[in-house]
Amino acid sequence: MRKLLLIFATMLIATQFAIATPGCYWVFFTDKDGTTFNPYEYFDSKAIERREKLGLSLYDITDYPLNSDYVNAVSALSEEVVGETRWFNGLGIMAESANIEKIKALPFVSRVVEIAGEMDVASYEGVEDDEDENFDVFMLKPELLPQLLRMQGEKFAENNIDGKGLRIAVFDGGFPKVDKHEIFSNLRDNNQILKTWNFPNKKEYVYGWSTHGTMTLSCIAGVWQTKYKVQKLGLATGAEFLLARTEVNPEPFKEEIWWTQAMEWADQNGADIISSSLGYGKERYYTKDMDGTSHVAKAANMAARKGMLVCNSMGNEADDATWRVLITPADADSVLAVGGIDDSLDEYRHISFSSFGPTADGRRKPNVVAFGHAYVANPKGGMTMAYGTSFSCPLVAGFAACAWQTKRDLTAMQMMAEIEKSGDVYPYFDYALGYGVPQAGYFVDGPKVNVEPTFEFEKDGNTLKIKCQPFAENAEVFYNIMRGDGSLFSYEHFDTRENAVISFDNMYIYSNCTVNVYYHGYVGSYKIGEDASVDLSYSPETRRMPQAKATNATSMMSRDLTQSNREYSRPKNHHLLLQMNAGFAGVKTFEGTTNKQKTAFSALVGVQWDACKRYHLGAGIGMGFDDYWGNASDCLDGTLIVTPAIPGTSCLIRDRFRTSNLNIELFQRVTLAHGGLMHNGLTWDLGVFGMWNFENHYVQVWQAAITDNFKKSKIVHKNYDFICPLQWGVKTAITYDIISVYAKLRVSDLLNPSLYYGSYSDFMKLEIGMQLIISY
Repeated sequence: MRKLLLIFATMLIATQFAIATPGCYWVFFTDKDGTTFNPYEYFDSKAIERREKLGLSLYDITDYPLNSDYVNAVSALSEEVVGETRWFNGLGIMAESANIEKIKALPFVSRVVEIAGEMDVASYEGVEDDEDENFDVFMLKPELLPQLLRMQGEKFAENNIDGKGLRIAVFDGGFPKVDKHEIFSNLRDNNQILKTWNFPNKKEYVYGWSTHGTMTLSCIAGVWQTKYKVQKLGLATGAEFLLARTEVNPEPFKEEIWWTQAMEWADQNGADIISSSLGYGKERYYTKDMDGTSHVAKAANMAARKGMLVCNSMGNEADDATWRVLITPADADSVLAVGGIDDSLDEYRHISFSSFGPTADGRRKPNVVAFGHAYVANPKGGMTMAYGTSFSCPLVAGFAACAWQTKRDLTAMQMMAEIEKSGDVYPYFDYALGYGVPQAGYFVDGPKVNVEPTFEFEKDGNTLKIKCQPFAENAEVFYNIMRGDGSLFSYEHFDTRENAVISFDNMYIYSNCTVNVYYHGYVGSYKIGEDASVDLSYSPETRRMPQAKATNATSMMSRDLTQSNREYSRPKNHHLLLQMNAGFAGVKTFEGTTNKQKTAFSALVGVQWDACKRYHLGAGIGMGFDDYWGNASDCLDGTLIVTPAIPGTSCLIRDRFRTSNLNIELFQRVTLAHGGLMHNGLTWDLGVFGMWNFENHYVQVWQAAITDNFKKSKIVHKNYDFICPLQWGVKTAITYDIISVYAKLRVSDLLNPSLYYGSYSDFMKLEIGMQLIISY
């Protein structure tokens, strides 16, 4: 009885520990009564200048500090105060659920919101390229690397436009070696890094931790100098910088608080542009939540209201079948969301991992794109190449600083609109390319006018054809079918050859829609009129749109409304599991008994239900077997061991007992931290299991000594009767990604050892092993 109480007490304590573990919350207050504010002491002079230029009050209540009495009262009920937000009059805390109820009851608390996610850096992978001979190639290249030439960066360089006068805040997970690396010597020599702040550690030092920030900063202002030539990695080499460390990996909760704090810090210190290659995705949210309502999206929109241009990566989710779409805060309507294309000056390809738009509520994203495979600073020295919209975002942020330098009278939102117009496919738009790659020529030479058509529309009955002119080089043709509200039914990218023709049969399907086409620098549109007959049996909301037919053109990518509807549909809240267990150790549980060597294997299939992003329930059923091995000094059924003294006698050298069983498991799973190659993170399982031992074998291996030759023989006892057919117990496991260590305790055997028959009652009660878990 005492053992039973101990077991259930342990389970109860473990469960309560999971429930009572402090969570991360925003606590928002009702007012700021009794607070005072001096903007001239709080703000940098550039922040004041920005507000005056926009006609904003220097005494906006959102900039006032929090009421210290409110903060102290909540702090007393918290495990940790992570940070505060003036803009939203709130405090980010870690607290147990019992104290959260007390906090909610405070009269000055308006609401409490749980934070249950993790900020992800939006990098895809890195490819090292350190060899000296690679840099010899750069001797033959122009001063700007291809990632800048693709944006016509040479037009800025020729006019000495380098972002001078603009201040850029960069948010990331750390900036190792930026204080020493040769690529940033221009920033150090000219004192262009004005301020730094490490929000997780609450100190100024940021020159460590994740190399991601070093790479992203180099795409804004990096300069690589060899004895032969100077190479620019980013366009805004003359800008000033604020560096904020906001991300820790793995850190399951707090980045949303730090990111918001960094935005307010950047505002306070006069930032004009924010470059954020970070974002929240599936670790916290569902695709349906990508509608601009997350806290970080609201913070980004607030920053835009205060005159800052916020650039954010779209994310690298396009090749993730469980997500595919953008991450937040790229979904905020006032954010310049940046996607990625392949690193080519001759071809125009959406890079495979760059997340797709639109937002969950149908707004257009991305805004623009840039190279998603770029040269970046290698923290070990020199340059390397890396993949990700993490790098297309800072490339555009550096471009934005130069563009704004040419038109300093524009507001942030006006500049955002101008950058969209500078896109090389504008006014064409789709959810993979946005308005295309921003072009410096738009700001230096002015918009293009009188572009000669490169294709023509031809209507033949109910068929619409796009007939493309031939060009010496290959080119891409992009088209979309747009509804009256500006949303897209479908869009497709083609690689064209001579005299390409793209045709749409059954035009009635697209009644009241517009076909927009980009080809070789020209954009044209064709409105399908209301007089087209409509097939009422066809529902484009629920069925896949028919694809266009092409002659002398190869489709590179095709997407439609049906795909977007699936990606933004009700989130999948269950997963199929394949679980394989391999036990490798048994532990004795009765004093005075002898340990036996034990191995076990089982395979289960099951289902996991997501109660929320951090708590799951699961069940599984499967088959397995357990093996117990004896040796020459110990026999499972008590048989006397005889050592042969003369030839012809026998001895028992080894015996084995095997059970075949049917297993059932029920468990709860708590996500402790996100991460891993399969994005399953660090989890803890606690549950129960049942076993039906439907068959067993007892095998004795004897060795007979006949003269000098030894022969082995087996005696097999099938369905030996001393095993209990039904067993049950508790199981726990700690898993990272797909690999875990587990322990199973057979409570049924502990409670009633008399269930075993015969002379043997010492099966291993505690099993320890490894587990492989694959989810779909």
